Amino acid sequence: MEKRPDGRTATPQTLRLRTATRTLRLHLDELPIDYDLAVPGDRFLAGMAFMFARQRYACAESMIGSGFGGTVIGSMARGLFVDGLRWLWIANHPDRRRCLLGELRDERNRLCILLEETDASIGNKPRWLMPLPDIADLTGQSLSWLDAPPMPDDAELLDHFLARRVDPQPSSGSGEHAELLRRTHTLLDMSGLRGAVMVLAHAGHGNHLGLLSSLTEDGAAACDLRADHEALFMQVAAVGVAATLLGVAETVPETWPADVSRRPFLERAVELAADVAAAAVPIHKLDTARRPTPQARKKSTKAPPVVLMRPGIVLDAEELLPDVNSVDAVIAAAQEYDRLTRSGWSTRPQTFDQPTLHAKLAYNGGHSNLQAVMATYDKPGSAVIAPYAARMLLEEAARMRWRYSAGDPEAFKVRAKQYFDEFRARRRKTIETLAGSGVPRAEAHRIFALPGNIQVITPEDEIAPNRQALPKIDTMLREMGAPYPEPGWLEVAYSLLSQITHSTALGHLHAIRFRHDTLVNELSPEMLGLTLDVACLGSAHLIGMGARLLTGDGQDAVRYHQDLVRQAAMVHSAAQWVHGLD
Repeated sequence: MEKRPDGRTATPQTLRLRTATRTLRLHLDELPIDYDLAVPGDRFLAGMAFMFARQRYACAESMIGSGFGGTVIGSMARGLFVDGLRWLWIANHPDRRRCLLGELRDERNRLCILLEETDASIGNKPRWLMPLPDIADLTGQSLSWLDAPPMPDDAELLDHFLARRVDPQPSSGSGEHAELLRRTHTLLDMSGLRGAVMVLAHAGHGNHLGLLSSLTEDGAAACDLRADHEALFMQVAAVGVAATLLGVAETVPETWPADVSRRPFLERAVELAADVAAAAVPIHKLDTARRPTPQARKKSTKAPPVVLMRPGIVLDAEELLPDVNSVDAVIAAAQEYDRLTRSGWSTRPQTFDQPTLHAKLAYNGGHSNLQAVMATYDKPGSAVIAPYAARMLLEEAARMRWRYSAGDPEAFKVRAKQYFDEFRARRRKTIETLAGSGVPRAEAHRIFALPGNIQVITPEDEIAPNRQALPKIDTMLREMGAPYPEPGWLEVAYSLLSQITHSTALGHLHAIRFRHDTLVNELSPEMLGLTLDVACLGSAHLIGMGARLLTGDGQDAVRYHQDLVRQAAMVHSAAQWVHGLD
């Protein structure tokens, strides 16, 4: 039996899956990447797309069995799934690649608008809008791509994908790739796809339901990953990266390296992705032979809102700031914070007879995702993991702070009920979506089943009638940012980290740097500084509050919480000079 750092024993089924995921990773690593800079912007972004997808797949695969950051794998898998949908959509009509420039324009514009709406400021705004030198007309200075069409959002891409069941459209690609694209489309076309996407979203946002995917009989809560979730995540990731490879090869065939035979390489990639799917389905069981035909969704007749373009979407070459920021002081402060979390006060599962599950998930989840940041931020090719974990820490910290900031006992009870009802309702909706897609209801329930060592007090179906939904994340982030001079800075930070987790064109620009005229897979110093800052801030709330809940607000835990918040503030003081927020 294989043993990984988490110390758990993998079953033969899981070992087969892990062999398949590793084999695909090794195959993809054999393909050289195109680094041509003297090309149009959409050609440059398309040429980089597979490199980013391959990197994320390798990162997700490398974290399996690590003993920390299990839900981060789900977040990265969700990003790869959307990448796959995007490139299948683009490959169907290769001229759609101009949408990559439309996305870059729109994300820059959203950032400018968000700064206005939150009354936040960024001292080094040009670095966030264009962290690379003036290459491939990505500044927009030529004004040649301001009219590029927008990129469909995640929901629209999924609708486009599923609509092919209703109105199948032959690929407009060459005969060489058309059959491979159809095979890849079939691999991604799970019967319970919409429900599976919802499961991925729970993990991607690091919420209570997402953390439940870490609960096992033999693992650490909020640290490991259940076998069925590992299977689902890695199947989606494998097919997503294969779809991205096929889509890029179809859209920009000129980027293919001359020394690699294209068709055999692509065929092998699709075969290996199919091997991952074949190994995964018997474990998660969210796929069936039946493919219910969805109703074609009516197109909205409502005109999209008119959004004024801000000047920041186009930059003059003279406005660009050099890549000279140093993150050394931030790293030193973050390392000191990390040492503090692992020294002095601590609690272990056996300390209390029956620790409350949500408190244990908060405490362990804070440690687990912080470790995912600190173990990867400075590793070649792995630094991209850190923004995923940092964003999850920030989001869950905002929810926890909102929940426990109620002033009186009655308000506290109301918020507690509101909090858990939110996730009970999401659980029920996901199960109904899976069952409605042809997945047996028993299997839909099983994906949320808790291990025998968890005692359920409140039934999962006990949801208040006319329940009130949780506040939106931007509202909770604004409340969390209230003590700062610019309370809106956390909303901006969340949006910037989302550029990485949603694999946007702007996020891709922050995931590469020039080193001696060569592009390398490193986060921009601004993105790295923000990642470390947010990771420490978010985990200080989760770990500190989790410790207090586990000890009944014991004095040692209170001091521990205060020490964490104090050191996180030191990280923020150093990071402000790098990322420019607050």
